[in-house]
Amino acid sequence: MSVNPIDKLECQLETLTEDAFARLFRRTISARDIAVLLLRAIEDNAAPPAANRGKPIAPDLYHIHLQPEIADGFLAEYPDFPVRLARLIIDLSEESGFQLTAEPRVVLLRNEALTALQTRITAEHSALAHGETARMPTVNLAPQHPRETSNPLLHIGDLRVVPLGKSIINIGRERGNDIIIPDAYISRHHLQLRKRFGAYTLFDVNSRGGTRVNDSAVAEHRLQNGDVINIGHTTLVYSDENDASAIDGTTQILLSD
Repeated sequence: MSVNPIDKLECQLETLTEDAFARLFRRTISARDIAVLLLRAIEDNAAPPAANRGKPIAPDLYHIHLQPEIADGFLAEYPDFPVRLARLIIDLSEESGFQLTAEPRVVLLRNEALTALQTRITAEHSALAHGETARMPTVNLAPQHPRETSNPLLHIGDLRVVPLGKSIINIGRERGNDIIIPDAYISRHHLQLRKRFGAYTLFDVNSRGGTRVNDSAVAEHRLQNGDVINIGHTTLVYSDENDASAIDGTTQILLSD
């Protein structure tokens, strides 16, 4: 089984920095946070390939915004971290279906507006100012007639209802997830929901037990109103008052049972 790019980068980051994330970030920011945000920055800022052939072009300049104390402590212990992280971005880009046309650079920035619980990653093409590249038009990736979700909710079992508001939502049994489900049969990091073009798409992040939506094993699925999700011994139901089932271009990647 192939390794999920996010899982691989998380492992590489933890190896790269030993226990720095646990010690310096005091469990407020995890290696997985950085991995997920990096991939999102690549996806959201990709540029189309020349003549619309080949893979989309990943950005080559990345800014990681951290609370000043955390940024200073991290750089003091790992001054070459930006350079080493740039090398990992090359692997992440290739494994996620993107190409790089320039050596990536990573810059850690002190941002006083952020708390110790927050990090932000921005990405861009260094040649953009010279007109050499252009950001990939959103229309190339979006459904033809997207509808913005309205009051999206995740019903967990019979008693718990969680409103969905963030653009990236991690679900699993470990405490660092956005939605924590204390089910021993659920992986530490089991699911990720990403909001793209007004709708949520579910991704199984290489969980041990897998994910089923409406009784079908899936790796990726654009959520629709009324979808029933089964992970471990827990049933989740997605609801959306705008009825996401009306969205064209529903994506579902099925896995063989």
